Amino acid sequence: FGMNKAERLEYGESLMTHAMVFQGVNLDEEGKPNRWRVENSWGDAPGKKGYYVMSDEWFDEYMYQIVVNKKYLPDSYITEYDSEPIMLEPWDPMGSLAL
Repeated sequence: FGMNKAERLEYGESLMTHAMVFQGVNLDEEGKPNRWRVENSWGDAPGKKGYYVMSDEWFDEYMYQIVVNKKYLPDSYITEYDSEPIMLEPWDPMGSLAL
């Protein structure tokens, strides 16, 4: 239980093996997200008819990749997107969802 996010990924205690769809976000009084409505890909039996509410802290710890339409990204992210990609080794854990 003492591992941080990077250590859990490095040692295989946390993997990118599941996809979910963000349905909505709750913002606090300062406009910062504090919880998210998530549609699970396992069907409607788990959760509440297939939906969960996840805390923003949960996503900080267990989310590794997201897909977002470019029109919602700040310019600084577009600049990074347009830069030369970093090629990962085949055994790199950041590529496990793509297998």
